[in-house]
Amino acid sequence: MKKAILIALAASSAIATPALAQSTSGTIAVTGSVAAKCSVATPITGTIALNELAKADGTFDTSTPGVASGGLTKTFSVVCTSANPKISVSADHALQFVPTSASTGYTGDVHYTATIEADRAGTGFASVAYLTETPLGIQSVSLGDRLKNAAGNVRVKASAFHTVTATDLLYAGSYTSTITVTIAPV
Repeated sequence: MKKAILIALAASSAIATPALAQSTSGTIAVTGSVAAKCSVATPITGTIALNELAKADGTFDTSTPGVASGGLTKTFSVVCTSANPKISVSADHALQFVPTSASTGYTGDVHYTATIEADRAGTGFASVAYLTETPLGIQSVSLGDRLKNAAGNVRVKASAFHTVTATDLLYAGSYTSTITVTIAPV
């Protein structure tokens, strides 16, 4: 009987003894992504107004506001997440008035240079220009750095206004042109 009690005690103590605790561990990855993109808080739009283009004698007035001072500039704030955005500029044509019939010694074209400048995150800026007199299609350049995270980091400028022949008279009318700029992630 002693033996049976000892066996019963041994069995009950084996059941009552807690098992040794085992632990386990692992890792959980937390991920996300940011797509390469460029955006603006306010649209890249506006007007560069030169007002009266001709002197009293009818020829192009090189002292038109903005012409003598090196052009007129519009400033924009652009955000890009990519490491090396590309900036591009073009214009549809010269500042132009289309007369009903052409006359020798007159012009409806005032040529200019359209330029886009973008500040680099490091130092300096990148720029590219489009000349309406010798259009070569869209002109582009890579920034060579991240775009600076600051207000007013992109500028669009119209400058170097001129007529092909300085003695040509300008047709009376409204002259128009459009500058197109693109800032794209690469």
